[in-house]
Amino acid sequence: MHKISELRLLLAQSQDACVDAMVSKLHSHFFGRGLKVVLVFDGAGKNMSMYNNIDVKFAITNVGPDYGNADELIKHLIDKARNTKLVTVVSSDREVSDYAKDRRCRIQSAESFWGAVKDRRTERADAYRESKEKPDVVTRTEYDYLLKEFTKKKK
Repeated sequence: MHKISELRLLLAQSQDACVDAMVSKLHSHFFGRGLKVVLVFDGAGKNMSMYNNIDVKFAITNVGPDYGNADELIKHLIDKARNTKLVTVVSSDREVSDYAKDRRCRIQSAESFWGAVKDRRTERADAYRESKEKPDVVTRTEYDYLLKEFTKKKK
């Protein structure tokens, strides 16, 4: 959240608003891909599952172990993974990235990942807009009308 300007602005208002925005954007980004997403945050909060594929976890909860910070929780989750080659860790923290790399996880910086999320949102919005501009099918009535309009002789 601290590395991405739009998220930093939301975080200044409210951590809950920032978490909600991230979850919403990630749900849209990963919808239908069959992937599990785990968002890990420093500080205290209530762990929750959303949309069947997004888990929100806090380093400190009233239930279960206290990891102290997000870095330690991420390391724990990496160690718990059955096949780390299938895990992508998104972090701009050097220590976390090195830890993940040593355990054969894929690594992506927060800035690079969020850029990819934004790019996909833009592509999807453009595709949607274009699909509304250019119909897939033209009815016979529309065809006849367009033919008549574009073959009129100018006076």
